[in-house]
Parts: sequence; structure tokens; C-alpha cells
Amino acid sequence: MKSEPKKKLPNKKVISSAKFEAKEQFTKSALENLKTENERLVNSLKKSGEIKESKGK
Repeated sequence: MKSEPKKKLPNKKVISSAKFEAKEQFTKSALENLKTENERLVNSLKKSGEIKESKGK
């Protein structure tokens, strides 16, 4: 019986690059989520009168 040839694994550079891209994508996604949550909180506080709107924006 012939044993199946080993699957060729990507080299370390490719793996590192993919890991970096995944981390970068996760970081961007997390930052976007934080921005959205911050906007929701600020808007909620403005509506309740806890903070006043700034006119210098």
C-alpha cells in the first residue's frame, strides 16, 4: 500500500503573515465596535441631559 504524500505546509513567513493579518483585522473590528458603543453611550447621555452637546465639533 502506498502511503499518501504529506500535505505541503505553508512556510513560516506565510503563517506569520496570516496571523498578523488576522490580528490586525480583529483589532480594527474591535476598534470599530468601541467607537460605535462610545457613540451610543454619548447619545444616550445627551438625551438624558447628563451631558451637554459641545458646539465646537
